[in-house]
Amino acid sequence: MRVGAVALPLVGLALLACSRETPAARAPAGVVTDDLGREVTVSPRPLRIASLSPAATEILFAVGCGAAIVLRDGWSDAPAEANAIPAVTGFTPSAEAILSARPELVLVSYPPAALAAALDTAHVRFAAFSPPDLAGVARSLRAIGALCGETARGEHIAVVFEGRVEEARRRVAQRPRVRVYYEMDAVDPTRPYTVGRGSFGHELIEAAGGDNAFAAGPAAWFQVSTEAVLAADPDVIVIGDADAIEAPQSIATLRARTGWSSLRAIRAGRVVSVPKDLCDRPGPRLAEGVLALARSLHPDAFDGAPPSGEAP
Repeated sequence: MRVGAVALPLVGLALLACSRETPAARAPAGVVTDDLGREVTVSPRPLRIASLSPAATEILFAVGCGAAIVLRDGWSDAPAEANAIPAVTGFTPSAEAILSARPELVLVSYPPAALAAALDTAHVRFAAFSPPDLAGVARSLRAIGALCGETARGEHIAVVFEGRVEEARRRVAQRPRVRVYYEMDAVDPTRPYTVGRGSFGHELIEAAGGDNAFAAGPAAWFQVSTEAVLAADPDVIVIGDADAIEAPQSIATLRARTGWSSLRAIRAGRVVSVPKDLCDRPGPRLAEGVLALARSLHPDAFDGAPPSGEAP
């Protein structure tokens, strides 16, 4: 997850701002409740959708509504077909650019106040989804499916997602838990980003059979110092940005940091990497991220066989 350069405004702020008590699953028929607690009416299938969140874009394609996307944010790069859709870039989406695409529905992670006001003034429906936990991801799969006219497919994708997360939990349930430091962004290697309680990244670690070394941190994600990591001395280090475009990390780059070679995880060679896009986007592929991390933390729980179940 590229916190400093990519996802913080459109994804990270929502994790800090949203409540867990906004489940779309409890909304009345014909209405979904987004992660800002707003009720959004389900209307006939929209033909023009602006998707300003990489997770929402993946969900729309997964439920069969990718062809309706007329505008995306610059970080929505999966599936590959998304790259052909016109994009808005920058940390603060331009209301003028979004409205010029004439969307019937706008999906965002967390809309700046000015954008929300502009959409309301233009009478354009919008919904915000930035789930803080795995249950919230399943809710957003169902809600976005309903909003784009594919309720049954959204339900199917959500059920598959929940089943694969449960598979990971089941496989590691009897294994000794390990203390994990999860590094999601190290553009500044002296103060890398990690996850705290209140983020789906924290729950990903727990579902995969780990204990988050920084669960008690001050925010859903935050920067940590070298001293804090050395004091935590985790059993396993998980590199979430090994395949990042900017400042990719490896066990060699970690070992080169001042003091890090003394960490037990590095001495024991317990440094693992997970695919960035599987673990930093609260969409259908996050279930694959949970399984990938579970396999990395507890390879014996999988007996060398691929995980069972249908991919979302």
